[in-house]
Amino acid sequence: MTTGNNDFYYSNKYEDDEFEYRHVHVTKDVSKLIPKNRLMSETEWRSLGIQQSPGWMHYMIHGPERHVLLFRRPLAATQKTGGNVRSGNAVGVR
Repeated sequence: MTTGNNDFYYSNKYEDDEFEYRHVHVTKDVSKLIPKNRLMSETEWRSLGIQQSPGWMHYMIHGPERHVLLFRRPLAATQKTGGNVRSGNAVGVR
């Protein structure tokens, strides 16, 4: 089942020293298609209709809210090495 991206809520991105994060709220119907005991590959979550730029990984299952998928991706190498660093590396909402 594929749904349009208007059916999902995409959070703002937030970060720590290593990763950029975001979460996606999917519909109740789509949440029934999410595996219960393992993380999804990029192919799997894209087949559900989730649309994000390359590099995002489904990294955690939050049992109480199975309709919320947690994603992360490594920060750009230039950000880690000090080139073109954005200010404020603390975790927060952007």
